[in-house]
Amino acid sequence: MRLTSKKIEEILVSIIGEDGTPLIRELQRQNNISEFHLATKTKKDIKVIRRMLYVLYNNNLVSFNRKKDKEKGWYIYYWTLVPESVKYCYFKKKREQLERQEHRLEEEKKELFFTCQKKCIRLNFDQSTDFEFRCPECGELLSQDATEEKIASLEKEVKLLRGELAHEKESEAGKTAKKAAAQKLSESKSKKEVTEKKKGKAKKTKVKKKK
Repeated sequence: MRLTSKKIEEILVSIIGEDGTPLIRELQRQNNISEFHLATKTKKDIKVIRRMLYVLYNNNLVSFNRKKDKEKGWYIYYWTLVPESVKYCYFKKKREQLERQEHRLEEEKKELFFTCQKKCIRLNFDQSTDFEFRCPECGELLSQDATEEKIASLEKEVKLLRGELAHEKESEAGKTAKKAAAQKLSESKSKKEVTEKKKGKAKKTKVKKKK
């Protein structure tokens, strides 16, 4: 599965923040781009750009190479996104999100929740008991909160996440199968070549013996 620009932006923004959006877009447009060029394009201070790049680098999401400026004598760093690492990070976060939402769904189904008319806070049964069924924010009496809508919303989100992750799993399984098939074919060709060489040597030996 190929990640769209939007998804790549989503995962990287979650790591360096919304302020890094212009940097992410520039990195998607071009590989091996200098940090000074990035600073110019994004209209940000070079120190800010470097800090963001190092955060991405520490998460294995970008790589760099450096070249020495012949005139000034210092090194200039050139940066490139690492698509496979971005993809891994994206689906790792999706798996974590799925676990959280599954846990929430389980709680919504088995717990009773209470809230006041102002919706100041939402408490489960044990928490409500601790406050004698009074809202700790406004003091109003708590009443049972409906969970049907929240359960339906969570079930929908869980289904979507499971579908996306299942699709990715199938895609990876397909890649592994293709790789294994290619390797098997390569090994088969190698064995065939070795066998043919042995046959060729055997024929030469027979010819020599006849002489």
